[in-house]
Formats: sequence, structure tokens, C-alpha cells
Amino acid sequence: MSAPAKSPSLIVGIDLGTTHTVVAWADRDADPGAIRVFSIPQLVTATEIEARPLLPSLLYAPLPGEAQADPFGDAPFAIGEHARRRGGEIPGRLVASAKSWLCHPAVDRTAPILPWGAAEEAASLPRVSPLDASARILAHVRRTWDDAFPERPLAAQEVVLTVPASFDEVARELTVEAARRAGLSARLLEEPQAAFYDFMRLAGADGLDALLARSDGQAMVLVCDVGGGTTDLSLIRVARGAGAAKGDPEVSRVAVGHHLLLGGDNMDLALAHLCEPRLVGAGEKLDPARFGQLVLACRAAKERLLAGGASSGGAGSAAPSPPDDAPVTVLSHGARLVGGALTTRLGRDEVEGVVLDGFFPEAPRDARPQRGRSGLVAFGLPYERDVAITRHVAWFFARHAPEARGPTALLLNGGVFRARRVAERLAQVVERWGGPPLDLLPHADPDLAVARGAVAYGLALAGRGVRIEGGAARGYYVGLEAPAGGGPRPAVCVVPRGAKEGSVHAAAGRTFALVVGRPVRFDLFASDDARADRAGDLVPLEDDRFEALPPIAVAFDAGDAARAATGKQAEVRVQIEGELTAIGTLDLACVEVDAAAPRRFRLAFQLREDGRGARATEAEGGAPGGAPAERAQARPHAAAAPGGKRLDEAREAIERVFGKGRPDVAPREAKNLVRELERVLGERATWTTETARALLDTLVSSARSRRRSADHERVFWSLAGYGLRPGFGDAGDPARVAALAPLFAERLAFPQEARSWQQFWIAWRRIAGGLDEPLQVAIRDLADPFLAPAEQRLKKPKGVKPEALDDLLELCASLERVPAGRRSELGAWILERTWTDRDARLWAAIGRLGARVPAYASVHHVVSPAAAERWIDHLLREKWQELPSAAPAAVQLARRTGDRARDVSDRVRGEVERRLVKVGAPEAWLKAVREVVAVEESERAAFFGEGLPVGLRLVSE
Repeated sequence: MSAPAKSPSLIVGIDLGTTHTVVAWADRDADPGAIRVFSIPQLVTATEIEARPLLPSLLYAPLPGEAQADPFGDAPFAIGEHARRRGGEIPGRLVASAKSWLCHPAVDRTAPILPWGAAEEAASLPRVSPLDASARILAHVRRTWDDAFPERPLAAQEVVLTVPASFDEVARELTVEAARRAGLSARLLEEPQAAFYDFMRLAGADGLDALLARSDGQAMVLVCDVGGGTTDLSLIRVARGAGAAKGDPEVSRVAVGHHLLLGGDNMDLALAHLCEPRLVGAGEKLDPARFGQLVLACRAAKERLLAGGASSGGAGSAAPSPPDDAPVTVLSHGARLVGGALTTRLGRDEVEGVVLDGFFPEAPRDARPQRGRSGLVAFGLPYERDVAITRHVAWFFARHAPEARGPTALLLNGGVFRARRVAERLAQVVERWGGPPLDLLPHADPDLAVARGAVAYGLALAGRGVRIEGGAARGYYVGLEAPAGGGPRPAVCVVPRGAKEGSVHAAAGRTFALVVGRPVRFDLFASDDARADRAGDLVPLEDDRFEALPPIAVAFDAGDAARAATGKQAEVRVQIEGELTAIGTLDLACVEVDAAAPRRFRLAFQLREDGRGARATEAEGGAPGGAPAERAQARPHAAAAPGGKRLDEAREAIERVFGKGRPDVAPREAKNLVRELERVLGERATWTTETARALLDTLVSSARSRRRSADHERVFWSLAGYGLRPGFGDAGDPARVAALAPLFAERLAFPQEARSWQQFWIAWRRIAGGLDEPLQVAIRDLADPFLAPAEQRLKKPKGVKPEALDDLLELCASLERVPAGRRSELGAWILERTWTDRDARLWAAIGRLGARVPAYASVHHVVSPAAAERWIDHLLREKWQELPSAAPAAVQLARRTGDRARDVSDRVRGEVERRLVKVGAPEAWLKAVREVVAVEESERAAFFGEGLPVGLRLVSE
């Protein structure tokens, strides 16, 4: 490829798609018609390189010893067309849909969890996080670009990176971080807007004039972008400019739909479920790796069968007709391409039937998405429950254009609309709403439109084209304390819907008291409701209008003067400022008022590595990596947080026992400390997180004093574990865990005391949710020699003779971040004990180890279904009437998640269900085994604490 002539900097648009990545570019001073597509060099076989406009967004991990060139520095993966082909041949080694994982808050998106569902024993398989998978694809783009244009390195250009309009703030931040890791600084653009920019580029001024002429001077355009992983909906208004000399069009985006993890991947899954019984027989299932192959084969067949006859709204000639059917083949395990292959065929009518009837059924204007019991779920991704795109479209339009019967124009984007019948079906559904005559706008190649539109957007920013106005698609709000007398919780608007990029908005007329010097939490909400709130407006939080975003938890330094005056914490008066940044992310800050040199306290999203700060509801109804912390933070207080003299008195009681040695402290005071704290503060069950953490902070500051006596040590660990449970939920908890972590290696000063060992193990179990993987593994390293069967011959550490081994076992069963293989190993050891030991706690531990839905960890830590099935097989031989933990353990092991990589087989689940019925188990337990249902609060209660107090209090208006 010839390099562009020397000129001002270039504008480069990158569509980092779920299925393909596309790059387009133009000189900064070029006309929109001069936009070109960059053909991305990539491996198409193990040794051959071609430059193609589409780079499959896939990573393939070669088999050990598999010869493969690495001309682009992508090792240990291959990226692009060769990855697509080879991944379809070799099961379990392909990383797909990284973009969908990037917006999935139930997993640790920074952990190497992909390929999803890979066997635990595949130690040689390289793994990658969703974040790094996206970064690797972008890095491939950067390297190949720089090779083609050495005088114009990509990092020096103006890069526009597209994202779904419905991406929340965390997903946007992660996308920006992926670009940063690839060495790029990028501005974000919503994909439906990019598609419309491409339409405007192709239509030109005459085309926009014609659109307005057909729409009586104002057009309401519904943009429906169905990509590989998401369906993106936007409403765009086109009107004559009132003040322009020639009435130039004014274009604005007026609404954006909710995040819908619903697109081509779902269609591929539906087709795979259709083909699976043909390949293996009714009632049988492929393993997750081979099912992944089947999905890829169905995708290829779908693309062939739907490729021809696409409607482009009248532009261009029709493509050749597609074939009547296409083969679908799943190859054998390993590198061999012959032997063991399973083959069937998909007909074009079948594919169109699945797509039309399942995803584009008839839907009246008042239709709403169905909230069914289960949806298409695979590879751990929580796809949308209702796959009928037409119902989502109808609900979106009714919410954002309540006075209109229908849009005046429809713009379709996405590969599925290459099929004429699919495009026609959606147009027919919209026309039947009874609105004005529908103008189906022409579209060029949908695979390229978004990248080209991103460049057109960059040109518009430079004054070379019409710019789409609209600003923030959502309004952003900070929740305040609920009224003391009851009623809806209020929130203050900090960034109004429609806010322009780069404009700072202050909550005018509102002054808040911000607590500094101790951790506080800010609850953030978003709303795409059409009502117009202004920055500073107080509104009641209503469930149907507001969506909870990840909380922002932080501890601000009180400053030397404030600490000197008030101790370690203080309140300062602030106003809240919010800004939609130029790169498309949200920036919030509290700015001090009435100060000579105002301080600015910037707030950042809680992008915890395991997603615990993010809101989430996974397909099974909880967010194993996210929901517990959200609930722990958001639950109402069990009682008002005591303060003032009572809390001071409680702290004084701790300081008397653990502070500097005082002659007036009797030995029994250490033994009775917990009782004394309950006398002052009330029963421990009523202590809020704020109270518990305040006591813990006082206790930990004198941690060395725990070694004064056996009573001191036992009470220290009793209070430490209780005060920090469940190890997360408060902004300061990571620091608290870090302060306690070194104490584990010190173990006990009075190791002969069994009760002290018991409290030591219980404390670490209570805070397990806050312990990272290395510390959890260290605990297992210490514990395993004492828990393993004697024939394992594990060497016990010198000088360590722990007591209360049953409590140690419960601790180890609660360590959910230990690698799945070692957790399976522990389960096998415990299982061996059940042959001779009838202790119900053993099966409770096995149930926790094999739970299909973790209590706090990312779902990639779940042990394999094969291990769970082995344990269930033994459990079914037990007498459940004599073993109270049997039925609960069976529910944990056989719970249905909808994720093939985690669920046990239908046969095993059926056996568990029949046994549960026989023993009269609660209906909720049976339902959890039969269906994909939400995890009950009571099932996680052991891991949760009370809520962290909200960090803001309104003091004046």
C-alpha cells in the first residue's frame, strides 16, 4: 500500500467490533468522500499473509508444537482470519466476543479468563483477559498500520474508536484503557451515530435535503444497529436550521437505548441449538469446546445463507442469490482434520425462519420485551432474556417518542440486514405501527459503515461536514440520604441529559457536606428518561427511570488543619461538578466552596479487578463477581449508626484493652470486651458497616497488643473478622485487608489455645471476600498438609501445629479465588472423608467448593462440571434424611446457570431434582435446579455486611 502524501495529521476510525475490526482513515483536510478503508495485514494460514478490510476480532492459541509464523508480534496468539479458521478446527483454543466480555460485570475483566470454558488441566493453554484481548487486537492494528505508514504512526494520529451507544461508563473506561495499553489515545463515538455519519457522507447535502423534503422539513430517524454482540438503538432528529442562510440541516441525537447483549452471536447460538441434536442425537450435548466449534460453523453458514439479496434501500445492484443450504461441520478433537467429524446442513429457509420468527417477530408499537425465565446463554455471557429485537425496538421508540406513532425514516446497520427479508421484516414491523410513510434509508456495506462514519465524525469536528449534536445520552445523578420520615430516596442531577462534551455542569444552588478523612461512598445513577432535569435538580429515585451505576467509593484526605481541629475526619462544604469529557467518559468532582484555595476532590469509578464495584445481574440472577459488593453497599442499615459519645465510649473500651498498657485494666476486661461493646452499642447484629469499620480501625492500630495474653489474641481475631466481614463493601476495605494480611504469616502467639485457633480461622473466613488470589493461595499452602489424606505425604511446616481443623476446613472451602484445580483437589480430599465421617459440615464444604454460582469471586473460578458431577454421584448415595447439609449442597452443585461451561448435565440435574422432590425440599430449591433463577439474598447472607453510609448530606439549597 502506498503511503499517504505528507499532510496534516490523519483521522483514523476504528470499529472494534465483536465479530470484525475495521479501520478507515482520511487526511484531516479531506472531504468526507475521500475516506478510505485500511486493509489490515493478517495471517490467513499458518504462513500466508494477506491484507483484508476485515480483521476477525478473534485470538487463537496454537497447539504445543504447532508451526505458525508470527510476523506481527501477536504471540502467543494468532489474530485475524487464520485465528478464525483454526479456531473452528481446534476446540477450546479460540478467544471470541472479547467486546461482549468487556461489558460483562459478573467476571473479572482484567483476569486471564479466556478462552472461556477451557479445561482446568490445560495448563499449557495461554489465557487472556477481556481487556487484554481487546488491547491485543488494537495493538495488531497499530503495528500493521505503522508498518504500512512509517511516517504517520497511528499513535500520532487522531483516533476515533467506536463503542455501542449503550455501553455504560465502566465499559467505556475499559475500552479507553484497552486503547491505552495498545499505545493509542482515542476519542469514543457511539456506533449508531457513526452509521448515520456514514449515511450522511454517502447521501451528501442533496440526500439530506431529499430526506427533509419527504418528511415535511423534519425527520425522526430510527437507527437500528445489530452487531455481533449487541443491538444498538438511537433516535436522530434531522431538521432545517432556523438561523442558517440556506436552512442547512441540523442533526441531533435525541435518545439512546438500553444496553442489549443481543446480536449475531445470539442468532448463531440459536442455530447451534437447532443443529446440535442432529449431530449427537436427541438428549445429548456437545462439550463446551466442541459446542464453540458448532457456533462458529453456524455463524459461517448463516453469513453465507444471508449474504445475498440484501436490500440497500435502492442503492446499487442486488447481490447474487445465496445458496439453498450450507454445511455445518464440527471436527474432531486435536489437530487432525479427518475422522470424528460431525456434519449436518442448514437450509436458507431454516436460517431465515430462526432469524425472522425468533429475532424479528411481529411487534406492535406498545409491545414490551418479555421477562422470561431463561434466555440463550453460553460461554458465560448473560445474553438478553428476550431475543425479539422488534419488541426492544418498539419499547425504545414508545419511551422516547411517546407522541409519535412511528419514525419517518429507518437506518439499518449490521451484517444481518444483508438479508433482504430481514431488512424488509423490520421495516414492515415499524410501518405497521401506523406512523408516517417510512423512508428506508440506503446503506452501503454495513461491515465498513461504522469505521468510515468514525472518520466522517472526526472530519465534522474539523469543520468538514455536518456534526450530530446531542451531548450526553443519559442524565447522571448522585443519590442522597433517604428522608428520615420515609419516602423515596432523593438524588441530585449532576450532568443533565443532553450535556455537551467538555462543558462543566455544577449542581447550582446546592451545597453539600462531604466527609473527608474516612471512607465514603457515592451512589451514582443514570436515566435516559425524556424529562429535562437540570444540574442541581432534586428528583426522587424511581426504579423504572433510573439505572444504578457502579458506586464511587473513596477516602479523601482531611488536610492537616482539619485533622488537628477535629481528629481524623472532618466535613467540608462542596458543590458537585460533572463533565462529559471529549473522549466520551464521565468525570465527576466535589469542589470546595468558601475557601481561599478551593480543593477539588475528583471521583473515579470503582473499577475493581473482579468487578465487585459494578452493578450486575447475570443470567442466573446474580453477579457472582459484582452483585455481592453492590448489595453489601446498598442494603439499608440494620440500625442507625451510633456516633458521638457511644462510639467514643466503644473505642475507649478497645483502647483500654489493646492500647498502651494501663495499670487499671483488669485481665478479665479483655475476655469481656465483646460483651462490653454490645452493652454500649447494642447487639453486634445491629452494628452497621460504618460502626464495625470504626471499631476495627481502632483495634488494628494496636494489633501488636494482641500478643499480651491468650484472651487478647482470641478477642482480637473475633473482633477483627466480625468488623471487616465480608472483606469488601467499604472504600477503605482494601487498605484494611492489606493491614491485616501480614498478620496471617505471624499466626498465633499462643498456639496451644484451641479457641484462639478457632477465632483465627473464622476471622479469615469472614473476610475471605476481600482476600486476593495470592493470599488465598498462601492460606491453602499452609492448610493443605493438615487437610490432605495421609497418603498425599504433604510436608507440614515446621513449628506449626494448628487446632480447630474443622474451622480451617470451612475457611479453605470459602476461598473462592484459589485456582479451580486446587479447589477440586480439596473437594476430592473432603469427599474421601465422607466415606467414614458423617459430619454434615463436610458436605456443606463440598457444596461451597462446587457451587455453580460463586458467592463473591469471578465466575471463572468455578470448578468444572465434571468435578461437580463426581461429587453429586457420591452425594446421591447418601441418606439425605440423616444429613441436613445434603440437599443444600446438591442445590449448589446442580444449580442451573445457563452456562454450558459451568452446568452439570441434564441427566445429573434431573437425578438431583428427583431426590429433592423425594425429601420434600423447598420449591425455591427445586426451581434453582430446574430453571435459571436469581440467587436469593439468604443464600449469600454469610458473605454480606450492612451498608456503607452515603457520603453526602444536603445542608442548604
